[in-house]
Amino acid sequence: MMGGRILIVEDDEELQDLYAAMLAGMDCQITRAYDGAQALQRLEDADPDLVILDILLDEMMGDELFLRMKKDLRYADVPIIVASVLSRERCQHLLDMDSRTRYLRKPFRKARLVAVVQNGLAGGEKEELDGE
Repeated sequence: MMGGRILIVEDDEELQDLYAAMLAGMDCQITRAYDGAQALQRLEDADPDLVILDILLDEMMGDELFLRMKKDLRYADVPIIVASVLSRERCQHLLDMDSRTRYLRKPFRKARLVAVVQNGLAGGEKEELDGE
């Protein structure tokens, strides 16, 4: 399977571990951040091909990190998967900002995460893979 550099921004350590386990067969290099501020610090070193981003975070909310990434030319083209308990409607403003942004409503199955990550790394269309 294809590999890539993935930054997981999630404040729940158990979910961090779960996502990493779900993606283990993809030969991905995973960097972890537990809040938006930590993610900003790790972006340069991680140089991610894709970011999995929770919205409800401490220190800096995920939507603020999203906006900062899209304004920074170094990270503006990095696909982001918004993984949140928030509804699609609550995240729609982010989805509308970048056509590469995908949405996963928590909880989700391994197959869904792997498919969306593979699609994001390949630069594919999001419509058929997005879902609640």
